[in-house]
Amino acid sequence: MLSLLTHDLGKKLRFARNFLSRRMVHVNLQILYQCNFRCGICNFWKEEYRNKGQLSAAEADVISNRLNEIGPQIISVGGGEPMLHPELVPIVRALGRHHFPVMITNGSLVTGEVARQLWQAGMLEISVSIDYANPQKHDAQRGKPGAYAHGIHALKILHQTRTHPGQRVNMISVIMDDNHDEVEALIELCRDMGITYLVTLYSHNRGSKPAREPAKDLSRCLLDLKQRHRNFVALRGYLERFPSDTSHTAPGRCHAGRNLCNIDCRGEVSFCIDRLENPAGNILTDKMPDIESRLLAGHRANDCRDCWTSCRGSIESVLYGRQRLLNAWDYYQMTRPVSLRGRF
Repeated sequence: MLSLLTHDLGKKLRFARNFLSRRMVHVNLQILYQCNFRCGICNFWKEEYRNKGQLSAAEADVISNRLNEIGPQIISVGGGEPMLHPELVPIVRALGRHHFPVMITNGSLVTGEVARQLWQAGMLEISVSIDYANPQKHDAQRGKPGAYAHGIHALKILHQTRTHPGQRVNMISVIMDDNHDEVEALIELCRDMGITYLVTLYSHNRGSKPAREPAKDLSRCLLDLKQRHRNFVALRGYLERFPSDTSHTAPGRCHAGRNLCNIDCRGEVSFCIDRLENPAGNILTDKMPDIESRLLAGHRANDCRDCWTSCRGSIESVLYGRQRLLNAWDYYQMTRPVSLRGRF
């Protein structure tokens, strides 16, 4: 998510207009599908995705301009592992001219030099994925020895190299059946580092993977942790709607196609990262109004309730949730500036 206190007032106002009118505000952009990890909860590193290619910086510039026709977007730069892309910095620079780039990384390739370049290019927020307080469990889940140590090191570097208070660093955990009891330890670790903590609910739809049921009282536990820990900044409206069984339908109708969409490394536009089939068009070749029209038509016909991940959950909590003022306050806490010298 983005800070509404960035330096570019024009982008902020246009984004606020789109947000309040419930238009498109969030785009997931896969710039490649390669990954140096072998995570058990993702298929994007597997053989079936290896020949999809990479998005070029020139193509990112086209995408940035086309999306700007409908207004500034929060653009979540992803993969695979986005830091494997040799043109990541110019891609971020192209996106940052009109939009608000954010990124989730495994942290293994973060260096001080690269971190500074990304912040200077216009990156607004970087989250590092760490799922367990136990390093061995995290390494096993991610299929990479040293994954936990690399992630913690990356969080420290990213926090230290920020160039503007509006830039944010988070740890983010995928909540599954076997890690919800480690969340508080991760929150406390983030507090000690001066950074914030987020969660997203595991989705088994990204490939053929088994459902992993969390605890039945998961929402209550997470809401209690949020009340006790100021740096746990996930929206309460998102947390309170965590289903008790991820193999069953998620709460509420999905607003993909209206408020969010996905673009892959070839420019194909689809509803979401888990629904790459039947694209609404190709943003590199098709007209943006035509793509937007097809997305909206698909949204009206869409009855998918297969996930409750943060890319839809946070947006929908503010726009459609029961406690909109409280969720708006949580959103502010998630995005407000953090001093370059102090802590959250």
